[in-house]
Amino acid sequence: MSKQLPPGWATAPLNSLGDWLGGGTPSKAVREYWHDGTVHWVSPKDMKRPLIDSAQDQITEKAVRESATNLVPENSVLMVTRSGILEHSFPVAVNTVPVTMNQDLKAVAVRGVDSIYTSYFLQSRAQDILHTCKKDGTTVASIDSNRLAAYEVAIAPAGEQKRIASKIDELFSRIDEGERALERVRRLVERYRQSVLKAAVTGELTREWREKNKDKLESGEALLARILKARREAWEKTELEKMKAKGIKPANDKWKQKYEEPSPPNTTGLPELPEDWVWVSLDQFAAPVERAIQSGPFGSNLLHSEFQSEGKLVIGIDNVRDGWYSPGSQNRISEKKFEQLRKYQARPKDFLITVMATIGRTCVLPDDVEPAIITKHVYRFTLDHSLALPEFVNLCVIGSPAVRSQIFGNVRGQTRPGLNKSILMQFGFPLSPIEEQRLVLDRSAELLSRLAPGKESIAVQQLRSSGLRHAVLKSVFEGRLVAQSPTDEPASALLERIAAARGTDTAAPKRGRKSPLSPDPSPARLIFPLNFYNSKY
Repeated sequence: MSKQLPPGWATAPLNSLGDWLGGGTPSKAVREYWHDGTVHWVSPKDMKRPLIDSAQDQITEKAVRESATNLVPENSVLMVTRSGILEHSFPVAVNTVPVTMNQDLKAVAVRGVDSIYTSYFLQSRAQDILHTCKKDGTTVASIDSNRLAAYEVAIAPAGEQKRIASKIDELFSRIDEGERALERVRRLVERYRQSVLKAAVTGELTREWREKNKDKLESGEALLARILKARREAWEKTELEKMKAKGIKPANDKWKQKYEEPSPPNTTGLPELPEDWVWVSLDQFAAPVERAIQSGPFGSNLLHSEFQSEGKLVIGIDNVRDGWYSPGSQNRISEKKFEQLRKYQARPKDFLITVMATIGRTCVLPDDVEPAIITKHVYRFTLDHSLALPEFVNLCVIGSPAVRSQIFGNVRGQTRPGLNKSILMQFGFPLSPIEEQRLVLDRSAELLSRLAPGKESIAVQQLRSSGLRHAVLKSVFEGRLVAQSPTDEPASALLERIAAARGTDTAAPKRGRKSPLSPDPSPARLIFPLNFYNSKY
């Protein structure tokens, strides 16, 4: 630790502060390990709060005795050492009840040092730990346990540790209160946004306009009928020209039966629409062009190993957000591969929907989208713009409860849930007169734009809140936030006693195996009031 410590402080490796414990997973094949378990079994999914008093999973005492997991005594410091969340954070917590852990966690059962203080210190050094203790060459983000065990912890005198933990608790409580207020405001903003979107796609936003222009509008139903009739007539004309070029004169109209009418939607259970609106399927929305409805290449047609940093863009689920297109996350393929997969090319103004992994996100591709193909996780629809504006169809997915319930209520598959073409073709989307679609988009955009300053302000305040937590921790562990007392015993003396106790304490088992209800046998362990652990920081 390069910076000079405050007077009376000392440093020590993390694992010298108590017993270093690992975890494990009892066999899922042994029913007696999991059925009616009463021992909390902590995994990274539980490490979202600073104090652990329970876990989503429980195991039996038989599992503790017969598996690789350990019983971790209460008031230990738990740390995640293997998980995708280590890409951005280093979760640390203190368990207020005895627990076991899986193999992705480590714990130090601290003796003589305040566990809350220790957890706060590790949080204050999270980014340094992620940088210096990162394990290289692993597919999942991991912390090298040996480096973490040897990580130097700044130890304050015992009295000052308690004052530090109490001060941080006080300041974090104020920050928590501010964050709760921000969350309430954010929910109000989101509620207003959803009400605007719903009003837009249910006709409420344009109800008065529709009444005033009732005699001037072509209804959605009439518009759909006219477009579908024009498509059929265009197909028949093309087919006649093909036959004429081959010298064929049709004897009757049976050849017209080859025409495939677009599939109508399944309107069972869908709500009533405003007058002059109609439910339409994506098949009916599709433009009369080749491959108007297309999913990306499957299997060996496009391998993840073929992605590269340069070349032609590949549009996947990371590019399709909740209603908007994001050019940020980019995978690319070679020019040669792009030519092989050109039939999967995305077109400007295509409507996209994600159908695998993350399901139901949509966007409209911008006019200036670069040449790109889509992946198997995405379906693209080239829409007939004389029938429906792509942005209006996109708005229907974002704002219509009826459309969203169709999408998320028809996901199929358990191991790889998703949507396929036959399912997508059954969905109904509200269609209004084309003039009303334009007005809906204009009015909703105007109303939603009023939210932008508020949403930006909330985001800024949330960033400041996160920065305040970091500033509090930084100040505390530089000795600048809590007053020191000349009567405090130096930390060096405390560490000497801890070392002596650990050297002579032969009764304490290294693996920490004991009944969840048994008391901690270590007399050197600091015991804190129950209400201290129940407080939130």
